[in-house]
Amino acid sequence: MTDDTTRSETEVLIMEATYAALRRHGYADLSVAQIADEFKKSKSLLYYHYDSKDDLIAAFLSFAADQFMADIEAVTAAEEPVATVRTLVDHLLTVESREMRDGQRMIIELRGQAVSEPRFRERFTRVDDRLRERIRSALAAGVERGVFDAEIDPEDTAGMLYAALTGAMVQQHTADGDPTEAVRRMIHRRLDRLVVD
Repeated sequence: MTDDTTRSETEVLIMEATYAALRRHGYADLSVAQIADEFKKSKSLLYYHYDSKDDLIAAFLSFAADQFMADIEAVTAAEEPVATVRTLVDHLLTVESREMRDGQRMIIELRGQAVSEPRFRERFTRVDDRLRERIRSALAAGVERGVFDAEIDPEDTAGMLYAALTGAMVQQHTADGDPTEAVRRMIHRRLDRLVVD
């Protein structure tokens, strides 16, 4: 699967059923039968497309990644380099609804499964690379335009910023306390120091 333009209606409905079942049951207690219960068409169609729970989850992670990256591109598309990075930081660290919080928790739970499931790890690596590249390209464009300090290394700086972002998102859902505001302020202060006066 690649994106919504090449996914059939059935595939999209299966991904929506997978999302609904994951939210309701979590990964550990999830079964293909529970996903089938959420599916709006014939259950045989689901079993025809996927052989196992992990096949479904791997496909779902690709689907969710494409949706997420389309959202990221939309919110940063018309921004200049500094605003692109700031908008991306704010977008990743903002939880506006219970549904968003539940969705983030679900993704964090699935990320934990990537320790032992190579297909999940590959999907998460792909998203991480795409997000890090979005930050790197904005930083590089800023250096080229004289907006950011020419001494910065866009690759290393993007890696550091993305590590801080992902760390904050994971800690927000797996530990007491919420570090996201502190991390947001820290990254914005770091960006302020990188901007050429």
